[in-house]
Amino acid sequence: MKFRSLAALLVLVCCALTSCKTVEPANRTLKDLQEWATPEPYDSVSPEYEQRRAKAAMVQWVEQYLKHEYRVIDRRFVLTAPGSTDGAAIGSKAHQHVTQNLGGTMQTDGWYDDDNYMMHVWTFGDSSPRYVAFVLTRDFLPGTRERRMADYLELAPVAKN
Repeated sequence: MKFRSLAALLVLVCCALTSCKTVEPANRTLKDLQEWATPEPYDSVSPEYEQRRAKAAMVQWVEQYLKHEYRVIDRRFVLTAPGSTDGAAIGSKAHQHVTQNLGGTMQTDGWYDDDNYMMHVWTFGDSSPRYVAFVLTRDFLPGTRERRMADYLELAPVAKN
């Protein structure tokens, strides 16, 4: 009994001294969407330090493509399996999850896309709608053994002045 109390006190002191932070819980909606559409182990969640420029460029493209009417408020980046070319299947799985499990509606009749990215955007919820998007790079990322980046985003409308 005394050992447990001492161990708990030691952990608290250690955290206080090293200024450790509690881990923020992941956005459950984005986590569920990712697990439905791009399950691990073949696809893997990309650590924060990995592919920073590619991630920033993707988020910037999304906001710019949506004419800055939405901003990205949360994101979950995934690298697809090496050599994977089934982007349409992944998008279809994401669409199925949002429409069947979240009751969402797609904002457009197909992909938003250009030479670099493809994107779906959905809305769901009645009283306070939420917006989620799935974005996929068209090409493999350099230095990743032919992996593409998929991003699951939560968006919020930009307040108009």
